[in-house]
Amino acid sequence: MELLEPAYLFTVLLTFVRIGGIFIAAPIFGHNVMPVQVRVLLAVLLAYGFAGLIPEALPATFLHPVGFVMAVVIEAVTGLLLGFTAQLIFWIVEFTGEIIGFQMGLSLAHVYNPVDGSFSNPLGRFLTITLTLLFLAMDGHHHIVNAMALSFQVVPLGGANLAAAGLPMLDWIGYFFRTALQLAAPFMILVFLIDVCLGVFARVVPQANLFFLGLPLKLLVGLSMAYAFVLYLFPFVSMLIDQMLDDLLLLIEVLAS
Repeated sequence: MELLEPAYLFTVLLTFVRIGGIFIAAPIFGHNVMPVQVRVLLAVLLAYGFAGLIPEALPATFLHPVGFVMAVVIEAVTGLLLGFTAQLIFWIVEFTGEIIGFQMGLSLAHVYNPVDGSFSNPLGRFLTITLTLLFLAMDGHHHIVNAMALSFQVVPLGGANLAAAGLPMLDWIGYFFRTALQLAAPFMILVFLIDVCLGVFARVVPQANLFFLGLPLKLLVGLSMAYAFVLYLFPFVSMLIDQMLDDLLLLIEVLAS
C-alpha cells in the first residue's frame, strides 16, 4: 500500500482518532503535565506504526461524507472507552484518598491538582502521585500500548459495537465504588470510634473543647494508618494493573463482537 494512497491515508486518520481518544482519557498519556504537542506527535507516530497492523479493509461507507463522519465518531468513542477503562484504577485510589482525607479533616486543606485540573486534599494527591510512580515502575503504560495495538488487530476501524460496552462499564463503575469503600473502611471505622470516644469524653468533661482535641487526634491517627495504607498499596497496585489489563481485554472483545 502506497503512502499517498487515499485508503491508506484514511486508515492512518482513523487510527490517529482512536489513539487520540485513548490519550485523552488514559492514565499517564492523558495527564495535563504532558504537553499537547508531545501527545499529538506521539499519536501520529503510533498511528503510522499501527496502520500496518490492521488486517481488514476500511468500511464500505468511508467514501461517503456521512459514513466517514460516523466512522470518526465511532473511533473517537472507542478510544475514550479504552482510556476510561484504564483510568479506572486511578479513580479508585484518588476517591479512596478523598474519603480518607475528609474523615481526617483534610477537606479544609484542598490544594490544586495539576494532573486533572481539579482540587483535592493533600492525602488524595499524595496517593495519586504514589500510584502514578508505581504504575510506571510496573510497566502499566506498556500494558496500555499493548492493549491499544491489540484493539487495532481485533476491532475493525469504524465497526466497533459501542452498544455492547454498556453493561461492562456499569459493572466496572460498581466495582469502582465497592473497592474504594473497602479500602477506606478501616479509616471510617476508626474515625467513628474516635468520635464515639470524644462524645463520651465530652459528657464526662463538658468544659473540654472537642474541636481542638478531635482534629489533631484524627489527623495523627489518620496519618499513622495512611502510612500502613501506603505500604499495603505496593502489592495492591499489581492487582489493580492486572485488573486493568483484564478489563481492557474484555472491552476489546466486547467491542469486536
